[in-house]
Amino acid sequence: MSVPWARKPVRAPAEPPLFLHELIDAAPSGARVLDAGCGPGSWPYAGRPDLRITAFDIKFPPGPPAGREGVDVVRASLERLPLRDGPFDLVVCHYVLEHVIALAACCDELARLTRPAGTLYLSVPRAAAFDDRLYRFAGIFTKTVLLKFGKRLEHQQRFDLSKVLELLYGRGFVLTAHAFVPAGFSWMNDPRTKGLQGPFTEALAWLHRNLGCDLARDANFVFAFRKTGVPAVAPDVRGGAPLPGARRVTHVCRECGEHAVLDPPKPWPARWECPWCGKPNPLGRPR
Repeated sequence: MSVPWARKPVRAPAEPPLFLHELIDAAPSGARVLDAGCGPGSWPYAGRPDLRITAFDIKFPPGPPAGREGVDVVRASLERLPLRDGPFDLVVCHYVLEHVIALAACCDELARLTRPAGTLYLSVPRAAAFDDRLYRFAGIFTKTVLLKFGKRLEHQQRFDLSKVLELLYGRGFVLTAHAFVPAGFSWMNDPRTKGLQGPFTEALAWLHRNLGCDLARDANFVFAFRKTGVPAVAPDVRGGAPLPGARRVTHVCRECGEHAVLDPPKPWPARWECPWCGKPNPLGRPR
């Protein structure tokens, strides 16, 4: 049974959409949407059959998205896409830029393909977070210790807040909404690491509850940008100046990877149930 203190993030009427499901829900009928680095699909396409979706990836290890009328799926690289300038109302780049090699070229393409006044959704890991460092360590360990020398290290780029804003403001975007998102370690759903995911996340929750050590905090950035077409100087965030459209996320489900907002009662429960998929998760201290 779901608990009332674990809920999906709720957007106030005056707030711009930020999270991927909000942007898809807010897109008008007939809108053109680009799913960049789509994998099996960054969201369930069937939920909006009225959208015109173009999806691409350089490879499809889990299989490409299912085709249907209004969905075009191609194999291509974000560095250089065979698409005309500016046709898309919404461009989705969901945990993709950390994997690319030619970062500047990929950002140029995101800007080129977003129409004037269109929206770019971007999510990337924060390089200083424990989650990103662990993921990088796992890749290096596999490559060197397990002697898989041909394996490509997945996270090629490192991001902090200033870097992301400079990349996008310099290409004619302005920030409309953002969130700092904790880790859910849902990437451990990979069959090779699934057996470790439960004990690992339980141990992190124990550390947080008993020692106050929060290794999941502020692991990822989620942004929504509007394209102005005019390059500008990015906000200086070094002094802690507020950014527009701040949204609150306290936890991420280790099973489905969706965002949640928890306001648990005291004494703190040991577990919370995801309001999206219903699966249980260990709970550290409230954030």
